[in-house]
Amino acid sequence: MKALALDLGASGGKLLSGSFDGRKLEVKEIHRFKNQPVDTAGNLYWDIPEIYSNLLDGLRKAIPEDFSSFGVDSFCNDYGLLDASGILVSPVYMYRDCRTNGALEWMEQLISPKELFERTGCQRTRFNTLVQLAAQTKASDHGLLETAQSLLFVPDLLNYFLCGVKAAEYTIASVSQLYNRQEERWDPKIIHTFNIPEGIFPGVLPSASILDRARSEILDLTGVKPFSICTVGHHDTASAVAAVPSLEKQFAYISSGTWSLMGTETSEMIISDPAYQFNFANEGGVCGRNRFLKNIMGLWLIQECQRQFAAQGIMRNFEELDEEAEKALPFRSIIDPDDKLFVQPGEMIHKIQARCQDWNQPIPETVGEITRCILESLALAYRITLEKLEEVTGFYFPFVHIIGGGARSVLLNNFAACAMQRPIIAGPYEAAAIGNLCTQFISAGEIEDLSEARCFVRSSFNIHDYLPKEETSWDDAYERFLMIKNNNQ
Repeated sequence: MKALALDLGASGGKLLSGSFDGRKLEVKEIHRFKNQPVDTAGNLYWDIPEIYSNLLDGLRKAIPEDFSSFGVDSFCNDYGLLDASGILVSPVYMYRDCRTNGALEWMEQLISPKELFERTGCQRTRFNTLVQLAAQTKASDHGLLETAQSLLFVPDLLNYFLCGVKAAEYTIASVSQLYNRQEERWDPKIIHTFNIPEGIFPGVLPSASILDRARSEILDLTGVKPFSICTVGHHDTASAVAAVPSLEKQFAYISSGTWSLMGTETSEMIISDPAYQFNFANEGGVCGRNRFLKNIMGLWLIQECQRQFAAQGIMRNFEELDEEAEKALPFRSIIDPDDKLFVQPGEMIHKIQARCQDWNQPIPETVGEITRCILESLALAYRITLEKLEEVTGFYFPFVHIIGGGARSVLLNNFAACAMQRPIIAGPYEAAAIGNLCTQFISAGEIEDLSEARCFVRSSFNIHDYLPKEETSWDDAYERFLMIKNNNQ
């Protein structure tokens, strides 16, 4: 069987073809494109027509693959509004857009954050769909909500373009802060509290469901043969976690990309007081599992600095950044990667330097110093998250899986192993696309279940181990990191 996966990230998208012969998974890149938010009059939007155009280009390039199934995963929370004719009636805001600034504070006057956590399992963050919708009810475009007939998350929207079916897939619905995980439905109390029209939310389908066949117009536009649209883990992290190459039932992972999502799988939600206090999230997983995790800012910091370097004429790829960071002095400067100052794009180098100055640390100036500051700080953020994860779950994790694009960074993997004093199992790099494809194979009956899929991932792709070195310097740096983080709350 051959299938096609679109993995849409916050900095780029890619279509990969996957085949499975009953023993081994093989993946081939078909099409890759950039995806960046468009800044219009101070607001950030996704260029949905451009994304859709690249999807069609990818389908055309995939004709020789003779695929029979298609699935899409992407970042979560962002949505499009459709009118009664099924036309997209507004731009799709990016989750980092400034319209949610200050929204959490006034929302807390209407419903407590603890109640929201207990009803939905979601973390408290300004990116959630609920926060975006609540902000929209107070904005100048609130009338669009009143006239809209449907709300579709980005991957659901792309599927609608392909097959005409309006539906929300379970994993991406579960992170919206609007879906009651206890009752398995859109939460009417939350929706009514914030004056959101209840009728705009579509039905929710589990992962590995068949939506429909692609419309004949799509076949005419691209020249491909008929294919089915499959709901995969539409939230890209859900798809990535489906591809964790673990042979154990209980494991810790970091899905490393623009964000670093660190957590484990559980059979049920964990909504204890410590889970709430540490701002962990419960998110739906492929095949009904619960992803218990925490968001860490991730390689967004590197991406933003890289963009700023390029504007200064300093062109560096990720490997070159690592090389220069390795030459810089260790633990010269440390930051809290989750500092609110780093959330929105622009002037990231200056923001990092300003925070170092605030804490009376040497100011990183060179490419290597800035990169090392970020990577060491991320590794220290992993350590505190692992400690809290083990404290809340009661599990001990003897090693940590790192999957996704960030697993390519040998330097970050080594830093993570040393900071946490745990071996790192790195790979696969295209975890979200691989998990997307595995879910399609499960849907088709080619693979039995998630456990079997993970065994095939383990035997089909290169996995690298990184062992920790016992260095007291990491313990000293961790004490500095804790002081910075505690004072930054």
